[in-house]
Amino acid sequence: MYVKSLYRWASSEDVALIPKNPVQNFKLPKPPQEDEEIIVIPKRETQIVLQALGSRKTKYDWHAYADFMLQTAMRTGEVRALKWEDIKEDKILVHTNYTLTHGLKMSTKTNKKRWVPLNTRCQEILSKQNKTEDFIFPYNRYAFQSYFYDRMKELHSQDLIEHRYRPYDLRHTAISRWIEAKIPVAQAAKWAGNSSEVIWKHYVNVTQDYDIPVLI
Repeated sequence: MYVKSLYRWASSEDVALIPKNPVQNFKLPKPPQEDEEIIVIPKRETQIVLQALGSRKTKYDWHAYADFMLQTAMRTGEVRALKWEDIKEDKILVHTNYTLTHGLKMSTKTNKKRWVPLNTRCQEILSKQNKTEDFIFPYNRYAFQSYFYDRMKELHSQDLIEHRYRPYDLRHTAISRWIEAKIPVAQAAKWAGNSSEVIWKHYVNVTQDYDIPVLI
C-alpha cells in the first residue's frame, strides 16, 4: 500500500520523477479467510445469558431481541429489519437485512428470502412489542452489540459462563439445537437461510454434555 502511494506520488503530473506508475494495476492479494469460530451456548448457560440481558432497565428490550434471535436463528441485522407486515399467520418472511454500514438492505446476506416459523415463545415476544412503528424491533444495533458484550464480560468475569459470547452465537446455538431436536438438516438449512453443506460444516454442534456410552 505504501509502495503504491509512493509510485503514485512520483508519477503525478506536478512531481514527474518517473513517467508512469509501474504498479498502478497491481492488486494486493487478499489474506486467507479463516473459518469463523463456532461457539454454541450450553443449555445450562442459556437462561443465564438471557437473564443478564434483561437485568437492567434500558430504553430497548434487549432480552426480547436476543431471545427472538435464539428462537429463530436469525442474524442480528435480519431481526432489526423485520416489519410487522412480514408476519403471515404463524410464519415470518426474512427478506431484508439492517447492516451496520449501509442501513436497510433489501436482501439477506445470502440474497435469498425465507419463511421462518414462529413458535409459541416468538409469538409471546411479539405480543409484547410496541406496534406504533413499522419495524418490530426498531432498536440501535450498535447499542445492542455494546450492551451484549458488556453483559457477557461481566458474566465471564464471574465464571458464570464459559465464553464471552457474541450475539451471533445465538444463531449457532439455535441451529445446533434444531439438529439435536432431530429437525432434518435440510429443513434447518431452509429456516436458517443456508445450504445443508454449510449447516453440516459449521453449525452441527452439541448444546449439552453427554456421557460417552460403553460400547459392546
